[in-house]
Amino acid sequence: MHFLSPSECRDWCGARRIPLDANGTPLPPNRERYYVRAPIPRDFTQLLPFCRTFERLLQPRRACLLWITESDIWDSNTNWHLYYRLRQSYGDQRQLYDAPGHLFLNYEASDMVSFVQLAALFGFDAHLIPDVTGYSRAFVSHDEFVEFSANEANPELVNEFAATVGGSVITGPLPPLN
Repeated sequence: MHFLSPSECRDWCGARRIPLDANGTPLPPNRERYYVRAPIPRDFTQLLPFCRTFERLLQPRRACLLWITESDIWDSNTNWHLYYRLRQSYGDQRQLYDAPGHLFLNYEASDMVSFVQLAALFGFDAHLIPDVTGYSRAFVSHDEFVEFSANEANPELVNEFAATVGGSVITGPLPPLN
């Protein structure tokens, strides 16, 4: 796993034609043709299988970027000691705001699941962007929901995500942002 700076995260998204907002962070997946919004499980025993669903359905890929775009929303809910000890185990000493990108290679799926689980537990906003453009991507919100999207050729991924975790499948993007 590698940690990326904000500019490296923007370059990653630009190379994959992921639209960015005025702040230079990814637009949520609800701008895609097919997406589902589902609540994050409140029962901690369901959170790990929930995060494994993300990992499984964000295929095919050779790598996936987990970009944490907001982290100080529910500070009382964040175990910074745990996060930084995990991060240090990968040899990185930087602060999250200096390197908010977590780039996982395909064989690092278990590592990705662990960091997604922490993002959901701590109330972070995090985007999951595979290197293979167009199939699917996801967003974990501090407001305790996730969005999962797929392109026109892969609506079955959205249907499978909804069937696995719950939520309503929506076909058609939200109105454009002003």
